[in-house]
Amino acid sequence: MFSTSDDNAMLNQIRATHALDGRDIDVKPLLQVIDDIFLLAAPVIPGAAQGTKTPPDTLDDKALHAGFSDIMELLAHTISRISYEITCKCSGGGDAHAATLAVFNIVSSYSWDAKVVLALAAFAVYYGEFWLVAQLYLSNPLAKSVAVLKQLPEIMERSAYLKPKYEAITNLIRAMLTVTRCIVEFKELPTQYITHDTPAYETAHALIPTAT
Repeated sequence: MFSTSDDNAMLNQIRATHALDGRDIDVKPLLQVIDDIFLLAAPVIPGAAQGTKTPPDTLDDKALHAGFSDIMELLAHTISRISYEITCKCSGGGDAHAATLAVFNIVSSYSWDAKVVLALAAFAVYYGEFWLVAQLYLSNPLAKSVAVLKQLPEIMERSAYLKPKYEAITNLIRAMLTVTRCIVEFKELPTQYITHDTPAYETAHALIPTAT
């Protein structure tokens, strides 16, 4: 359990990593791809009724236009670095505090909305790859071989037992997406309706590091 003082110390450390370099990145196309990954990567529980997923129609030219490809060329390395921190330092009960600060140091030069979207993208890659293999390993020989290396058959055999954990993770992902959308939308508030020097804006903006 972390105390309030621990939380405040962590928040101060996170704020201290922020060193915006002036770059402005449109993260909405990337967030749309993240949305699609989480929609399609819902946990598969053998023997349980699976909800019908409506395949998103946004992963065509709408998202993968030339501009988005250019953005991904700039962000792909950063996303990979964050993914490494998540998979290598957080698995097996690693130091979540150190991993969190490492991620914030990686994205130190980005705006707050970009920070949270990049971190979420890295998690989406890891999460999506896991469930892609889980969905295919019974019917695809390549997926089956990869699943063996990931110990997926053993995990899936315990799916019914793990269902509450799957549901908790799904609820957490929904909450993360909601907060991320709020941060992205907040940045895009038209200045003709609320200027950055108003008390309401400054109060809300001060809370963004906590939400992130």
